[in-house]
Amino acid sequence: MPIPVPVATSSTNSNTESEGNPASKSNERKTSQIWDHFKKLDGNVKSPRAACMYCGKDYACHTILNRTSNMWSHLGVCKKFPFVIDRKQKNFSLRT
Repeated sequence: MPIPVPVATSSTNSNTESEGNPASKSNERKTSQIWDHFKKLDGNVKSPRAACMYCGKDYACHTILNRTSNMWSHLGVCKKFPFVIDRKQKNFSLRT
């Protein structure tokens, strides 16, 4: 499931640049947290692909056509992803 990320407002502050501080990062492109779990593969530029770092399965990752939803879905079912909770498994409690 996608993790909600707060969106920065695009306000500019002229004081930050004149004080020597770096300009706001609102102009930088935001990257998804999915890239912590996938690696872009070298190959066709028109149809880029990315591979899961856990199981190696590859997915289309075109920035306009595919986005990252297919990769988020994969993390929910990836057998080697260390943080998947098996909903079929029952929790047992021992009573003494």
